[in-house]
Amino acid sequence: MTERDARRARAGRRAWRLVAGTAAAVAVAGGSVLGLAGPASAHNYMVASTPKVDGTLTSLPDAFEITTNDKLLDIGGSDAGFAYRIVGPDGKYYEDGCLDVDGPSMTTKAALGDSGKYTVEWQIVSADGHTVSDEYAFTWDTPAGFTPAKGAAKPPVCATAGSDASASADTTGTASGNGDSAASDALWIGAGGVVLVGVVVAVLLLLRRRPAPAADDTDED
Repeated sequence: MTERDARRARAGRRAWRLVAGTAAAVAVAGGSVLGLAGPASAHNYMVASTPKVDGTLTSLPDAFEITTNDKLLDIGGSDAGFAYRIVGPDGKYYEDGCLDVDGPSMTTKAALGDSGKYTVEWQIVSADGHTVSDEYAFTWDTPAGFTPAKGAAKPPVCATAGSDASASADTTGTASGNGDSAASDALWIGAGGVVLVGVVVAVLLLLRRRPAPAADDTDED
């Protein structure tokens, strides 16, 4: 092997070590970012409720409640993206349309009708900015002397909702944007890592193709 070939071999090894080190660093950084973004993107889920799932009510509670595992995302207290409906066996709605979001819980009031199986339909905005919805059933057994409510053919609208309509429209996009920021950051960092690796590979190819200096030919002669 000539001295020129030896120099080329040493340069190639150094370049490949640079590529390997850079790729490893990018992989570690990307894994760390995605690892941090994972928990932030987990959706809330229900951990308790009043009434209980498939439970039986024999008296009207002060409030119907959904409690989740994490704080709910209620931007500006507008209740945008939240819903709490109570549908009776007659298909009518028995909630009053007003919501109270406090920490991990959402509550509403309802005046139930006749005995029978009711369905709770709920929707929340998770801590990560995504909406989550579900439903469950419970049985209502009217107590003695109870006067059934008539219910409504359509979901009621809270009397104070009109004054907050513009604020709700303004904050809906903000809630989603804040929830997705961690994932967006991870994507940008990952893309930057790919670009960096591409630059290093391009430099390596240029080094491998660079012609030998004229001095080398003189030395060999």
